[in-house]
Amino acid sequence: MPSISVAKEDDQKPLGNADVSQFRYAKADIRPSSLSTPVTSSSSSLCLSLKRKRPPMIEIPQVLREICTEKLIFHEKTVGDQPLGFDGDEVGVFSMKGQKKVMEDTHKIVSAINGHSRKGFFGVYDGHGGTKAAEFVAENLHRNILEMLDNRGEHMKKENSIKAAYLKTDQDFLKQGLSSGVCCVTALIEEGVILVSNLGDCRAVLCRDGMAEVLTRDHRAEVEDERKRIENKGGYVEIHRGAWRVHGILSVSRSIGDNHLKEWVMAEPDTKILHLTPDMEFLLLASDGLWEKVGSQEAVDTVTRSCLAANKQRSNVNLWKEGDGESDCENVNPPPKVRRISLVKQQKVKNHSPSKENCGYKKSHLRKDENESYGENLSPSLKLQRISLMKQPQMKIHLQNQENNHHQQTTISSGLMATCKELVNLAVNRGSMDDITVMIINLKKFQFKS
Repeated sequence: MPSISVAKEDDQKPLGNADVSQFRYAKADIRPSSLSTPVTSSSSSLCLSLKRKRPPMIEIPQVLREICTEKLIFHEKTVGDQPLGFDGDEVGVFSMKGQKKVMEDTHKIVSAINGHSRKGFFGVYDGHGGTKAAEFVAENLHRNILEMLDNRGEHMKKENSIKAAYLKTDQDFLKQGLSSGVCCVTALIEEGVILVSNLGDCRAVLCRDGMAEVLTRDHRAEVEDERKRIENKGGYVEIHRGAWRVHGILSVSRSIGDNHLKEWVMAEPDTKILHLTPDMEFLLLASDGLWEKVGSQEAVDTVTRSCLAANKQRSNVNLWKEGDGESDCENVNPPPKVRRISLVKQQKVKNHSPSKENCGYKKSHLRKDENESYGENLSPSLKLQRISLMKQPQMKIHLQNQENNHHQQTTISSGLMATCKELVNLAVNRGSMDDITVMIINLKKFQFKS
């Protein structure tokens, strides 16, 4: 509470609390009769001049300083209320902001590392308490991982190199004195090997022959071994707002950042190494906003069904475009508009085509020698038309065989971002209010062709 000072001509000392109270009571005891007395110079000395000092500056915690209501720019892309996505042949991603003021999820895609088309890095980062940690990790973690792997010793395991990269990223961020944190899940694919690592509750799920295989373990405060580790270090875990939390604050037990809980919330990841096999179809990376509402097998089934439907529609459209004759329309279902246009064209061709008697044309049941003798008398344009009609059924059969032979390889090659969006919408419709980021990696693009 600010102090109050009283200015007098004969005494410039400030009055204490007792003096101020006495003055207030004396002023209250003045009677109306005394108000009629003229004011003299001696009585003017009793006039008080109350002064209020400027209040001290309020110290704002670092956590609150990180929150900004303006739009943020991550990797030259604006992250605001609008969803963010990317679609490619080998990877697709889609992100949507939840009920928070700002989007705290980020992701990283690094394709064709050092010019190798089958080498890439992929990461999904779920921030909390601010955006700085997620932004810092998205810019530096993959560089530290690649550097540690390139400089590792001959007898050093890859798991230890990735662990050192995570710890280095954590230490570099803590030097900034910020309190935000981030959960991570990363996948590095090189030379037919997948290295999957995670911190916190981000998850990686592998689709192997249509079956979901969870590759990561959630690091949450309610997990028994995580709780014991925290308690052995002098910390505690308690329920707050319906969830077990470290010191009643953080629901995850491992993360990068979280400086105020670093003694108990470590940044050592779990890493799993797998060799690419033909039965591996795709890898799904996502933040906990998805996994809280959608199961692992359900997510895999959704991706498989969505990508199969997209490829079937694409193949039907491509086959319909290849052929314009009637013989090519037997087993193909074109779009309704294309079908109507084709029927109109066919009707016009029939109305304007010459009669069989005038041109001496015979159907395909003629013998080979009759067809050859007849072809000698045709004009060049009619010959080309006849050759085209003969080649179209063969082209149709060749395309169908090609689609059947490579059906498994093209199953996950299109519509990846649309499938990610479908998963995000599925979680939102079930009540998810958290930020959600979903990434699908097409593993067929990284397998060596036999």
